[in-house]
Amino acid sequence: MKNRNKLRHIIINNKEYLWNYYYDDMDFSNFPYSYYLFVPINNRKLKVSVYFKKYMPQMNLDVYTSEGTPCLYKNKPVVLNLCRPFYGGQVIEYVFKNRYKDTDIGEFKILDGDNILEQLGYSDF
Repeated sequence: MKNRNKLRHIIINNKEYLWNYYYDDMDFSNFPYSYYLFVPINNRKLKVSVYFKKYMPQMNLDVYTSEGTPCLYKNKPVVLNLCRPFYGGQVIEYVFKNRYKDTDIGEFKILDGDNILEQLGYSDF
């Protein structure tokens, strides 16, 4: 079994980040129920959490398969799986281009993660 608390490493636009996607399939009563955590490697004093209210994974997070949530990406059918690095990278790039700088300090919560997915071109998730 993989450790869900371990942050993963990713490089986006020649910048390094730690990240992970968290989802508790037994906690539907708490809202929002899934989120990303992003931490720039060169600035551990910045932690950004991006929360999702509409997106709900359709998979066991300990098994990284092609499963995910069917949706549209720029009006074409895709399967969205936020625990995959490709999707995490898209959201990291958006967040640090449009919301925060790598040099900011503090813990920030973005409560409209679904809007970010929509800005990236995803719909019907």
